[in-house]
Amino acid sequence: MSPVVSAEIVAGALILLAVIALTYIFIRRRLLSSGAPLMLCALQPHGRSQYRLGLLRFSGGSLEWFTLIGPSPRPARTWERPRLELGPPGQPEAAIAGLPEAVTVECHYGSDTFSMALAPAAYTAMRSWLESSPPGFNVNVA
Repeated sequence: MSPVVSAEIVAGALILLAVIALTYIFIRRRLLSSGAPLMLCALQPHGRSQYRLGLLRFSGGSLEWFTLIGPSPRPARTWERPRLELGPPGQPEAAIAGLPEAVTVECHYGSDTFSMALAPAAYTAMRSWLESSPPGFNVNVA
């Protein structure tokens, strides 16, 4: 077999792998966004200096965070609505890739503390979702 044929086989295999990876990312994103709002969000665990980019989804009574590019269709982090507390919005200390006009917010979930960076509209949506009650919750309160 000549070196040209081998190079063509390798190039074809690489192109096929790239197409498969892009197709998987597209299908995963479609599955994650089916039926629930999905927005770009960066997460910074307490004690870490770097933000990790991901996708945030409101799912009934919980908030779910998915890694941006990853194999799993399951959320990496899940927070229940009643236990999640948001601090006041602020500005990030450094620019966050993918979120040029990000708003940061300190979050508390039980004993866990972390920061999120979101677009201003996404922050407003998350705050509104958190402060509203889900359908059928406390309906008999006068």
